[in-house]
Amino acid sequence: MKKLFVLALAFVTVFSCGDEIEFNSPALQGKKDGERWKALFYNASYDDTGRLIITGGDNFESITLNIETLAIGNYSVGIGNSSFAEFIDLEDVTYSTNNEPDPDFSLYPADGLITISRYDAINNTVSGEFYFNAYSEAGLKTVTLSEGVFFDLPLPTGAGPNVMSCDDALAQVALTRTVFEDTPTTSDDYSANCNAYRQALVNQQNACIDSDGSIQAIIDSLYCNDDDGDGILSINEDLDGDGNPENDNTDADEFPNYLDSDDDGDSLATIAEDVNDNGNLMDDDTDNDDIPNYLDNDDDGDGILTIDEDVDGDGDVTNDDSDGDGIPDYLDNM
Repeated sequence: MKKLFVLALAFVTVFSCGDEIEFNSPALQGKKDGERWKALFYNASYDDTGRLIITGGDNFESITLNIETLAIGNYSVGIGNSSFAEFIDLEDVTYSTNNEPDPDFSLYPADGLITISRYDAINNTVSGEFYFNAYSEAGLKTVTLSEGVFFDLPLPTGAGPNVMSCDDALAQVALTRTVFEDTPTTSDDYSANCNAYRQALVNQQNACIDSDGSIQAIIDSLYCNDDDGDGILSINEDLDGDGNPENDNTDADEFPNYLDSDDDGDSLATIAEDVNDNGNLMDDDTDNDDIPNYLDNDDDGDGILTIDEDVDGDGDVTNDDSDGDGIPDYLDNM
């Protein structure tokens, strides 16, 4: 109850006495180009994809906020974002954050932010704040909405997505983290368990808000997949074991190993260096130098780089067998 009072008080202080939001009364208002603007009617609904649509108007002008989903969090608006905002003025000109400005009119793109700050599950209402600047279709007119507030807008009953509470999100994170931490990176279940933990963290961001970026930092530290499709999970391409695959680059090219389809730069794709074809690149070490072939630029240890054993110059070292013994030169040190 205390949190509800504080939130309501914060909304009230945004506006002058004449425009105060009465406690527990729905409202949609803000400033349009610096002038007070208040909706006389408002509505919150969902489209067919589960997107939250907030609309309001004063019989002359109207506003629409299209929000990616109903979840606590921040939603950027502007070109390239899934959430966006629109405003229709007295002259029936439509402004949208998805419109680009005419370069002769303005160099600043449309942008803004919509924040869902509270979802009241008991009363089925949503509250939050917004601000944005938007352009007309031709990009020659602009409108700015600031200090925007939507407060306790009723949501449709029995419709829309289920909203995860912060407590539920934290419980999900705790469960998936335990499973993830108990799964070796060599396990067939590692990728699935890592991705489950990652998704739980995303849910936590949406439900609890990641104000200091600490949740995003954990998400960014997870390497759940085989990003370069070379048959080795990205986390297992962390050769120095510091937890950061970004600084492991065997062939010193522009790509770290976990994003490099040819880790050692020997012209053979990493996935093609599974000589015994058992699905394990770690146990292929032709010259027994304790460096697996996929990280060894001289696979047979004969002093000639693998890439230089392309005798016929066709770019394929696997079809060069100078002594006709059935072993390609790059694997034959005799």
